Amino acid sequence: MIAAHLPRWLGSGLLLVLLASCGNGRDAQDPPAPARQTQAGFSVLAGSELRDIEPQLLAAARKAGVEMTISYAGTLDIVDRLNAGERFDAILPPNGAYPSLALRTKPVAREKLFYSRVALGVKTSKARALGWDAKTPSWRDIAQTVKTGEFRYAMTNPTSSNTGMSALFAVAAAAAQKTEDLSVADVDVTVLRDFLSGQAVTAGSSGWLAEIFAKDPAAVDGIVNYEAVLLRLNQTLVAGDQLLLVYPTDGVITADYPLMLLDSGKREAWQNIVDAIKSVSFQRDVLQPAYLRPANPDAALATSLPSAAVVELSFPNQLDVIDTVLQAYQGEWRRPSTSIFVLDTSGSMRGNRMTAMRDALKVLSGADTTTLSGRFARFQNRERVVLIAFSSRVAPSRTVTFGKTTLAQAENEVREYADTLIADGGTAIYSALAEAEDVAAKERTADAQRNISIVLLTDGENNEGLGPATFRRRYGSTGVRIFPILFGEADAAELRALAELTGGRAFDARSTPLTTVFKEIRGYQ
Repeated sequence: MIAAHLPRWLGSGLLLVLLASCGNGRDAQDPPAPARQTQAGFSVLAGSELRDIEPQLLAAARKAGVEMTISYAGTLDIVDRLNAGERFDAILPPNGAYPSLALRTKPVAREKLFYSRVALGVKTSKARALGWDAKTPSWRDIAQTVKTGEFRYAMTNPTSSNTGMSALFAVAAAAAQKTEDLSVADVDVTVLRDFLSGQAVTAGSSGWLAEIFAKDPAAVDGIVNYEAVLLRLNQTLVAGDQLLLVYPTDGVITADYPLMLLDSGKREAWQNIVDAIKSVSFQRDVLQPAYLRPANPDAALATSLPSAAVVELSFPNQLDVIDTVLQAYQGEWRRPSTSIFVLDTSGSMRGNRMTAMRDALKVLSGADTTTLSGRFARFQNRERVVLIAFSSRVAPSRTVTFGKTTLAQAENEVREYADTLIADGGTAIYSALAEAEDVAAKERTADAQRNISIVLLTDGENNEGLGPATFRRRYGSTGVRIFPILFGEADAAELRALAELTGGRAFDARSTPLTTVFKEIRGYQ
C-alpha cells in the first residue's frame, strides 16, 4: 500500500538532521508549552510511508504529554483491519476520503496534518524531447504520448498504494472534466487504457518504487509518486536522470494526511498530538526539510517546494465508483501479467506450514470475499498463473489461464492443485528457480508486454540440485524480478541477496500470516 516519504536509500543523515531539528527551541509563534503529565498510550494505525519519520512524530507527541505508538498498513488494509474489529485510537492515512466512506464506524474527529501532491516525475531529457519543460501537458496529453510508445513510467498498483490510486482517479476525473463528484458513467475507459499501457514498472509501495527507480533509472522515462519522494530522489540522481516535476494542467490529487480520531474518550490526547505536529516549529523544521507541505498557514512554504498553483481534484465520494474503477484496473486496464509461484514442498513443510501455504493459494483463488484486500488480491482476468512445486526435484509446472468467462474454473483449478501438494524430500531451490526463469523467458517471447514476476516460498536452505552461484551466473540478468518470502528456517540473507540481484523485494512471513504476505505481494505483480 502506499510510499515512503523518507526511504531507506536516502540514508540516515537526513534523519539525524530532522531529529536534531525536533529538539531545537520553540518558534516565537508557537504558544509556550505548558507542563503536562504524560497521558496513557495513544495507538495510531498509519500509512506505511510515514515509518521513516516515526521518531519525530513520537517525539512530538511525547513532548505534548502523550505516549503514542504507531502501526502501519496500506489504506485498504487500514479499512479491513478496523472493520474486522481491531481497535486503534486513531488512524493516519495519506488520504482520508476512502476510509471516511468505507469504515463501518466513522471517525469522530479529523485534522489534516500536512500535504504532499501526487505528481509525475519526468526525466529532464525526456521532458525536453516531449516539450513538457516548456508547456505543461494535461493527463489526456500524457495518455496520448504513452499510447504512441514515447513515454513509459513506473507507478504503484492503485489497489495497494495511495499514489497509484490517486493518479488513476486524477486521470479519470481530468478526462471527465470533473473536479468532484465523479460517477461511473463519467469514466473515459479509452483514456485510462491508453495511460495505463505505459505502466512498465509496478509496485505495492511508493517507497520501494522510488528505490527501484534510483537503482535503474534507465528502465523508464518517469515515475508517479509523492512530490516529496520525487524531490528527494533528485538529491540522489545524476544530472542526466534528474526529474522534472509535472503537475498536469487538468489537476492532481493531494495526500492530506488527516489524523482521524476513532475513540471519543481520547479526544484530549488527539488534540495535543494535533497541536504538536501542527506547531510552526515542527511544520517548518521537521516536515519541510522532507519536502512535506505545511498544514499550518503560519508556517511559510519552504522555497524548495514548488509554489505554482495547481488544479486540485477531489477523490471520488462514492464507494461504487472507487470499487468499480479499481476492479477494472485489475482485470481489464492494466498490462496483462504472468505470475509464477515457486513452492517448497520439502519434508520440513509438513503440518501447519503446508496448511498455511495451501490456504494462502486459496485466498488468491477467491476464498476471501469478505475483505477489500482479499477481493483485489485474487487472480484476475488476463492473468496466467504458473505453479511450480519442488522438493529434491522440480515437479512439472502447472499453468492456469484466467479469462473473463473462465475465472471460476481457473480459481477452482488452483485450489485443487493446492490440495494435492504433499511435503516430502529435500530442497532444490535454485533448480526450481531455473525452471521458473525458463518459463518466464517463454512468456516474454510470446508477449513482450506482459508483466512477469516470480514468487519464491521456501522454509529451508538449498541442499539439492543447482547451486546459487550457477543460478546467478545463468539468470542474474534476465530482468525478471524475484520476490522471496522469508519463512521458517530459510536463509534470510541469501533470499534478500536474491531479491537484490533481480530487482525484487523480500517479504517476511516469519511473524506475519502467510495469507497476508501473499496478498501484499500481489501489489507487485
